[in-house]
Amino acid sequence: MKTLLCVAAALLAVACSSTRMEPDLPPTVTQNAAPDPRVVELQTQLTELLERIDVLNHRIAQLEEGQPAQAVVASRPAPVQQQQEAPRRVQPQAVESAPRPVETAPRNVQPQQRALAGADLAEDYRQAIIMFGRGRQSEARRAFEAVFEADQSGDLADNALFWIGETYFAAKDYTNAVRYYMRVVNDYPTQNKAPDALFKVAMVQERTGDLALARRTLQQVIDRFPYSSTASTAKSELQRIKF
Repeated sequence: MKTLLCVAAALLAVACSSTRMEPDLPPTVTQNAAPDPRVVELQTQLTELLERIDVLNHRIAQLEEGQPAQAVVASRPAPVQQQQEAPRRVQPQAVESAPRPVETAPRNVQPQQRALAGADLAEDYRQAIIMFGRGRQSEARRAFEAVFEADQSGDLADNALFWIGETYFAAKDYTNAVRYYMRVVNDYPTQNKAPDALFKVAMVQERTGDLALARRTLQQVIDRFPYSSTASTAKSELQRIKF
């Protein structure tokens, strides 16, 4: 598990060195010249890869904390109690308990439905990323908003909010961009997009000329998320930004 985490982090660090240093993703979208479709496609694929690595890193961290293991242990005693209580009852009651396996079937439907819904939501999110990569900012924004509204407590909620902010950043609507970035930082501080969102706040501050505030925000990224790949990028930006 730790090996997978290290590999994913290494891939993310390499990818970030070529993407996060340039906040406008993709840069050709904001220019009047027609972008090269091959470049746009490569940038979109890279963005999808970064997103998957971020989500996988977060899930690996949760697994290493032992959260699923606790859930398994907690669920084991229930069947044992049922097996111990069954012999104590009169045999006719055993006939009444026979249909119990039928009750377990509907219980498995909900996880399956959630899994299917999650797969559909992930595909909607992927399509929104593709729209963004192709410069269709308004459509991408609506798609990200739909993903967020569909499951505000899911793994993709913070990602969707972050990319809504990115659509505004690409349109140079920095006020709304910061508003969505800060929603990620404040509402989802432990999720995988929180470091990126705070970093992009610093990029907005740099774009608007408040270099001192940008440096303070970059230092917050380093202090609050010291083990994230974004912290390394923030250190590089601190060296680059001058008062």
